[in-house]
Amino acid sequence: MTKTFIIGILLFVSSLSFSVLGENKILIKAEEHFNKKEWKEASEIYNIVLNNEKGNIALYAPSIIAAGKCNNYNRIMSYISISENRGIPLDSVLTKTLNLALKTRSTDIYENTLLLIKNKQPWLKNYINNRLLEFFYNRKNNIKCIEIADAIIENNPKNITDIMVIKAKAMNDIGDINSAIGVMEEVLSINPTSIEARLFLGNYYYISAKQSIKDGNFTVKLPQKRGKKSEGVKYENTDIYSALKRAKIYLDVDYIRNKRPYVRNIIKEIDDMISAFEAPITGNK
Repeated sequence: MTKTFIIGILLFVSSLSFSVLGENKILIKAEEHFNKKEWKEASEIYNIVLNNEKGNIALYAPSIIAAGKCNNYNRIMSYISISENRGIPLDSVLTKTLNLALKTRSTDIYENTLLLIKNKQPWLKNYINNRLLEFFYNRKNNIKCIEIADAIIENNPKNITDIMVIKAKAMNDIGDINSAIGVMEEVLSINPTSIEARLFLGNYYYISAKQSIKDGNFTVKLPQKRGKKSEGVKYENTDIYSALKRAKIYLDVDYIRNKRPYVRNIIKEIDDMISAFEAPITGNK
């Protein structure tokens, strides 16, 4: 049976009353094509069903994926518009689409759908950017994650420190630890109780000091307070003792000890190392 013949049958079906053949039988056929990766046939059937069925939210994800496999993004945008007109939450449609995209290894279709919505419906830009940020971060696409984070930060959102933390982690993942430290310092200047920033910085100073001891070094490279934004992050060499003291300042607070019990062991180790540095000084007095 040729594809042309199948599509002709589908067009004929669409001219009939939708209840004649029954929605369930049609959906079973669509699922068969979808599972066999016969995307054009699946897309044509889903398109008919979606335009007739008004309340089945489960139809949108396979319809979007099948259309994307056919590179038919105009059809995808029409599905988004249909869902909005029917009062179906966009968040639900996109979440189900993401889940199916992950299952079928079609994450490019999900990403392109988000970009399409942002282009066609610019009033949803902030919402879509946040979805893109979450998507890129979870997929470890760090470069795009940083770019989207910057775009969101420009609008000074209420959750700006949360976005900055994600940006810093992405920077750290690509090996740009210096920039990551600078961003985390900025986070603490806005929100001194940020657990994520305190853990990041405290662990950095603690691990750096510990590694320096292991390597037999006597200095640790630590960031100074930031000057003007254009100056970037400046660094100074300091002794291991000062690095440990700084790590303790970031980590040894009640709300971190209570919410992250494992930190207590790190603090104890830091205290032991600090005591080892202080012991000779005390003995000379």
